[in-house]
Amino acid sequence: MAEELLDKITSKKLAEKVPAEKCWAITAKALTKLIASRVHLTRPQFGEGDGIVAPVMGWEKYQEIQEKIFSEGGMKFIPWVKETFNIPVEDAIGAAKLADVAGKLTTGSESEGKIVEATPERSVLRSTGCAYWERHKESGIAPELSSCPVACQAYFEDGLKAVNPKILFKLTKSFLWGDPYCEWVFEFNEE
Repeated sequence: MAEELLDKITSKKLAEKVPAEKCWAITAKALTKLIASRVHLTRPQFGEGDGIVAPVMGWEKYQEIQEKIFSEGGMKFIPWVKETFNIPVEDAIGAAKLADVAGKLTTGSESEGKIVEATPERSVLRSTGCAYWERHKESGIAPELSSCPVACQAYFEDGLKAVNPKILFKLTKSFLWGDPYCEWVFEFNEE
């Protein structure tokens, strides 16, 4: 009897019954929760003496390591997204589109971005929904103790430079700085 029940409830059979959109949302939430948990374990949550890694090496060194990790990730993932989805990045508009797609692919359906300014020289992408921000709030991570702005800046700045060195990227607003959204500015530097 138990074996029959197990045969009927295999992970494959269950997965086949879960709509793709729901499966995507669950997977993205699980992955962003995993990353937020890793951050929670390695850096202080409530103050200088909390956490595992950051108190030992110091906050600046911890931020430096986070920057390197996310820079490397961006330099690998963003070019892959560009090639996989054939997104041209010949100006600031293309850079904003690529960053929007890469952001959605790394955070899932909670990611909500909208290009609010678009010229070939300068484009602005506003993120009103971010899975990492949601995981931070759920985990009770104090915004001033998050490395998200450093990580986001390094990820997109270096990832976009790997695609087109004429693209400049700057995070100008962040949920973690108390802003109502994150704002990413892309500029195309002809020189």
